[in-house]
Amino acid sequence: MDTTRSKKLHIGILASPGMGHLLPVLVLGNRLSTEFNVKVTVLAITEVPTVQNLGLEAELADFDVLQIPPVDISHLIDANTKLSTRIRIMVSEALPGLRSAISGMKDLPEILICDLFCTKAFPVANEFNMRKYLYVATNAWYTALQAYTPVLHKQIDGQYVDHTQPLKIPGCKSVRPEEVNDAMLDRNDPRYEGYLQAATDFGLADGILVNTWEDLEPVTLEAFRENESLRKVLCDTAVYPIGPLTRRPRESDGIDDRSLMMMEWLDKQPSESVLFVSFGSGGTLSAQQLTELAFGLELSQQRFIWVVRPPARMANGSFFTVTQGDEPLDYYYLPQGFLTRTKNTGWIKVVDRKEIEEMVRFIMESEEGMVIRDRVKQLKVNGEGAISKGGSSYNSMNDFLKDAHMRLIKSLSV
Repeated sequence: MDTTRSKKLHIGILASPGMGHLLPVLVLGNRLSTEFNVKVTVLAITEVPTVQNLGLEAELADFDVLQIPPVDISHLIDANTKLSTRIRIMVSEALPGLRSAISGMKDLPEILICDLFCTKAFPVANEFNMRKYLYVATNAWYTALQAYTPVLHKQIDGQYVDHTQPLKIPGCKSVRPEEVNDAMLDRNDPRYEGYLQAATDFGLADGILVNTWEDLEPVTLEAFRENESLRKVLCDTAVYPIGPLTRRPRESDGIDDRSLMMMEWLDKQPSESVLFVSFGSGGTLSAQQLTELAFGLELSQQRFIWVVRPPARMANGSFFTVTQGDEPLDYYYLPQGFLTRTKNTGWIKVVDRKEIEEMVRFIMESEEGMVIRDRVKQLKVNGEGAISKGGSSYNSMNDFLKDAHMRLIKSLSV
């Protein structure tokens, strides 16, 4: 990158509420500040003390985290308001605080990067003559689906899950109706409205950063560059694959006795003989699904390490249960008739132990499973190479910074 600037490029990164949204932003900020000599300020609509509680002091060593004052939204929501809608409302109500925070800086950022829930902050970036970029912490296929949703919204009548044919995204793999993300399950739900508006905002960004890399999603990334229909919905906005961005463990993180015992046990096992089972920091299953998973793992007779979290009364993620009596009905959170319509299309209320056993054996014992595991190992190597100096994602990050620099020069010369 051009290093002739008189001072470091200053980038502000806006994180929406929730640690699951703040963490990817911290990782991005850490990479920009340590690998690309950029000054970074993370603007968090989340209480900063919770960052220290997660043991992320090392990630904060190279940049500042500025908390946007929390806003009471209790008068704008009720008990039925979905989480994603709450987040968008919190972001909208926090915009005055964002303006105050930015105006109070001695050194104003020249660029504002917003996550998926913060596109309403784009006008704030315009007010301060900042270049604005979008950061998608998932992948390119998800980005393509959301970007193309305004077109699907006009093309398809009724609920997407009622559609009998795959949803076509130009130049990309099609999406089966039952594969749409949660925000698209019910077009009458306010969270779909927010999701659709955010998709419309994609084209307002000067560029889109995506946590993926060329070898992982070559077809989708090529579509962003070459497919005219997809480029049109994005208003020719450039997409920069800059991943994989993950939090790497540090020596200073330490290790507790339980983890040490697990590591010692792992060292005694044959190479590649242990299955790791985890559904992420927010992944919880119903008690019934936990039971089936436990039996399925035991029946497979494979070595495994399972990150177990307390069961959710109402399962989330991919699992929903239907109860009777005075207990709440989990299908209340789904479009009316959804379970009936999708019962033969892949939507499964609970995955039973036999199917879990068979899948574990397939991955750990079969030749097809070996091919999958080899592919994962190959992607691991490719991913590490992508973010290394000279790798595709490293170069893409440089391209983003050069583009931002040129846009700044152009805006200042007008």
